Order: sequence, then structure tokens, then C-alpha cells
Amino acid sequence: MAAVQLYTTNANPLIEGKGHSPLCRNAHERAVVAGDDLLTVTDLMARTDFDWCSKCGGCAIPGLTDSQLSYYRAAHRLHDIKRRLDGKSAAPDSDTSTGIAHLDQLAAWQPVDEEQWCSSDSWQWQDTIRELQRKAARSP
Repeated sequence: MAAVQLYTTNANPLIEGKGHSPLCRNAHERAVVAGDDLLTVTDLMARTDFDWCSKCGGCAIPGLTDSQLSYYRAAHRLHDIKRRLDGKSAAPDSDTSTGIAHLDQLAAWQPVDEEQWCSSDSWQWQDTIRELQRKAARSP
């Protein structure tokens, strides 16, 4: 998800004015135009000097690719399972065997576009699955 692109009207803190989402009511232009800045989530997280609009947050994410959407959904399933195992979920507890079955499904998950799935991403994904499987096995 670090490579997901964001559009903003002003990502340069040296230029006076706030950064707006291209569709923000406070922006001068109300669409994506040639002068808009394009950055990634990684770029955004590395910087603290942006002056974002308090109404729109300053940027807009274009539609995710099939691969990004698939990863997003799978990662959220993992986070939900982890929250349940940590006892931090308001959702009713399901039995351990159901949680383990969901983890087995996620262990077999592969991104739609495997070219973007480097070996370190795959290793980290599988390591997270194994950690949660061990935690689920220890759960009552």
C-alpha cells in the first residue's frame, strides 16, 4: 500500500496555501488538473511539513488497482483476527477452529498481480500468519 498514489493541489510547503483534495469545496479547481501534485503514501508519511486543508485532509486517493484492493481486504481480515485474538474486538468471539480456518485461507492468499509481491513481502505475510496461528492455538 506504500506505493498507492495520492493527488493534492499543493504538496510543496514552500508555496503559500493549503493542500486540498482535487474535489474539495475549498480548492480553486474542483477536479484533477495538470498542476496537481502526485505523491505516494510513503512520501506522505515521511513528511510532516504539509499544510493540509482541515475539511478534506489535503489529498485524494485514486481508485485502487485489483491487486491493491485484494491486499487491502486480506490485510484487514488479518487485523480483525488479531484484534479478536488480543481480546480487543467488540465482535462476538468465534471459536478457535473458525479463526484457524480463516488464517489457513489467508496463508494461501496471493495478490492478483504477483509481480508487485516481492519475496520480503511474502515472507512478512507468512510470518504474520504463523504468529497468529500460534496465538490462536494457545487460545482457550
